[in-house]
Amino acid sequence: MRILRLLSPFALLCLAPTSALSQQYTVKNIVFDGQMPYSQAALEAASGIKPGTTITKDDLQAASQRLIDTGAFADLSSTVDGPAKSITVIFKVKPQDPDRILTATFDNIIWYKPEELTAEIQKTIPLFNGTVPEAGNEQDAIAAELKQLLTAKGVTGGSLSVDPVAPSSIQPLRVLEFRLTKPAVRIHALTVDGMRPQFDQAKGQLIQALTGKAFNEGILPKSLQNVLLGVYRNAGFQAAKVTLIRTIASSTDTAIDVDVAATIDEGEVYHLSKLDWPGSPMMSTEAFNAEANLHPGDVASQKTLLQSLGKLEAAYRRKGYMDVVVTATPQLDTTAHTAAFAVAAIPGDQYKLSAVTPLHLNPTQKADFDKTWKLQPGDVYDESYVAEFLHNNSAVKSLEPLTASFKTVANPDAHTVELILTFAGQGTTPN
Repeated sequence: MRILRLLSPFALLCLAPTSALSQQYTVKNIVFDGQMPYSQAALEAASGIKPGTTITKDDLQAASQRLIDTGAFADLSSTVDGPAKSITVIFKVKPQDPDRILTATFDNIIWYKPEELTAEIQKTIPLFNGTVPEAGNEQDAIAAELKQLLTAKGVTGGSLSVDPVAPSSIQPLRVLEFRLTKPAVRIHALTVDGMRPQFDQAKGQLIQALTGKAFNEGILPKSLQNVLLGVYRNAGFQAAKVTLIRTIASSTDTAIDVDVAATIDEGEVYHLSKLDWPGSPMMSTEAFNAEANLHPGDVASQKTLLQSLGKLEAAYRRKGYMDVVVTATPQLDTTAHTAAFAVAAIPGDQYKLSAVTPLHLNPTQKADFDKTWKLQPGDVYDESYVAEFLHNNSAVKSLEPLTASFKTVANPDAHTVELILTFAGQGTTPN
């Protein structure tokens, strides 16, 4: 619950004449009481008041509301202390739940370097620190500021998309993606320096695949940096870095073509020292170690690591945890060139089957399906059962000649999954 609490001397104003409500008070100090991820200067700027200013009761209420409206606080109250000509304003603050904070990424605002873009946004949104509250007015404020910044660079009438991106094992953060959709930003030419000869073939394939495609940078797996570094991380170069220099080759109202020069700083090959999964009811430590593709002493390949994490993720999904995110936090020993990964699972909520609908089966096929299909509405949803049933449908004579596919419709609020199976082939019906 958000509380605005005003104490001495403002509490006395409730009993004072109306004219007293507009009486001015001089601010000597501002205190933000609570652990916050924001600097004192940023908090003062966001509140709109600072030491030396004069305020009224209404001004303090407005300052509190400005802070609340950002969405950055789970709770906030304000009090004052001291004589009218030298008061201390105290904001008691509780930070927003980290689960309600998103990491911002800017895909293709190529007119600004990332650090320049952050600095520009902070001029009007002081609490922006690379993250954005899930609720509040900061998302809209950032989008509005981006449009102003683009206009200053001659991009008028542009369109921005602002989309949340769900976490995954390869990208475990909850992300808010800001992207310029009009004009389109494309890679016109790409050069890559610093790649060793053994990667020449991969380099050529990447340049061919990326040229002419959308330009992306930032933290998402599709970003140019992560695509280029994927070659190195899969080969164990866990500390590899890439630097991009972007130059606008041509610009129209509908498209911006960009020349990109990428330089790789590859570092050294790392080997695995430890893959540490503490175990859970879904998969024990022993079972994980037995099934993992990556073992101590192996080259610390990102591809092999993700294969290992995928088996743990599948164990959770078999028990209905469809939103599970499995992470592996690296700890690099830069002297020994070894990597240890701490594995963790964020299971999310358990999903149950709400309905199953087989399409295009004739009456005989439908009857056989009903006899053999075991996963019923209300059961914990197990996607592995669906795949196994369709793979083994030859065991049911009337279904043997058919091909099948399926899709799911998840309801994240109710934590349910609707399953639709589509059959095709001999004897099926068009309904």
